[in-house]
Amino acid sequence: MSKVSLFDSITTIMKRIQWLFIPLLLAFGMILSCSKESTDDTIQIINHEVYKLMKEIYLWYDHLPEVDPGSYDTPEDLMDALRFQPYDRWSFVITKAEYEQYFEEGKMIGHGFLLSMDNDGNVRIAFVYRSTQAYESGVRRSWIVKKVNGTVVTIDNVFDLLGPSTEGIANSIEFIDKEGTAVTLNLTKEEVDITPVLDYQVITQGTDKIGYLVFQDFIETANEELDEAFNYFVSAGVDEMIVDMRYNGGGSVDVAEYLGSWLIGKDFAGLPFIRFRHNDKYAAWDTTINVLANTNGLSLDRIFFIGTSSTASASELVINNVKPYTGAILTGESTHGKPVGMYAFPLENFNIVVLPISFQTTNADDEGDYYDGIAPDLLAGDDLTRDFGDPDEESLAAILSYIETGGLALKSARSVSESRLIEQNRPINEFLKAY
Repeated sequence: MSKVSLFDSITTIMKRIQWLFIPLLLAFGMILSCSKESTDDTIQIINHEVYKLMKEIYLWYDHLPEVDPGSYDTPEDLMDALRFQPYDRWSFVITKAEYEQYFEEGKMIGHGFLLSMDNDGNVRIAFVYRSTQAYESGVRRSWIVKKVNGTVVTIDNVFDLLGPSTEGIANSIEFIDKEGTAVTLNLTKEEVDITPVLDYQVITQGTDKIGYLVFQDFIETANEELDEAFNYFVSAGVDEMIVDMRYNGGGSVDVAEYLGSWLIGKDFAGLPFIRFRHNDKYAAWDTTINVLANTNGLSLDRIFFIGTSSTASASELVINNVKPYTGAILTGESTHGKPVGMYAFPLENFNIVVLPISFQTTNADDEGDYYDGIAPDLLAGDDLTRDFGDPDEESLAAILSYIETGGLALKSARSVSESRLIEQNRPINEFLKAY
């Protein structure tokens, strides 16, 4: 078995590209090249390479248990045993196909909507990508999913009823729209182009023009959509800005930096934005990324954010790292709590990518360590009964009330309900929320 040098290849790649997934920094660095053996031998090879990798680059390498990697049936089982508790909830392995499809190509297979449960136990659409059959047929956030192929939907059976993420699977789905009307649609699972910006608009309240952006995916295809939205906000002369990332599980550091440039790059270009810290073996890799200049960006005294327990990684990084430069007011729930990131290591001949936690991030004031999440300034619920941009939606209403009154309420006047997403148990769900 031979392999490309871990140290040379990663160092070269770090100079080219950085990714952050919950928060995840992806670098196409180490590629292991091993001859293919029997299935058992292949698992042995992969497991031993995963273990060696963790002993080198893992942020908490000195807390790894002594194990026999060959005694585990799969690399996933091995990774489960290696994660340092309680800090590491995220190190994982993923197929190369899933990795490339979502993070590089910005695509998925499915109907392209996210499901959640409301206070009454109804399964509702939390969001739907704009490029899908469902969206084109009128499906929107807040719609109830009542039946699939004639069977009543519950949180326990919905994924079985919808079937696997395979192109060509057809489902007859009965929805209840926001008016309470039953709508039955025949939808087929297909390759979906992910649209990272789910919605953007300007909300007028009195004399205030308030930019409202719903941003879902920090992936390579996002920047063009961010340009479109922010150019609209700038041309409209917005006085306030709301960035809604309530389900955003993270993504690219480059995209986080790009979003930061639109928010603070006009006034604070060149100042520290993201600081990275590695384990003591790789302290030489510690670095700082500065605020990217954007002369066309916003120039505001504060930015409002909407978050939930599903707001993670690059989303949390943006919220935390604009704070040294402008008011950052978080509305909703405490965020996920992931101030650490990982490099991605493709195992060339085995169709998997290994992603161990490899570094920690802080802002310009060296603030980080939000393992318990970033606490909200304005406590508010995720109101699934209303679409994005509805001024009566609970989280948005809390911000609009604060802008109007200037008072920082301790909680929303409405009953606060936590976000309750319905997701399959697979690593990609940390990032790709839709199904």
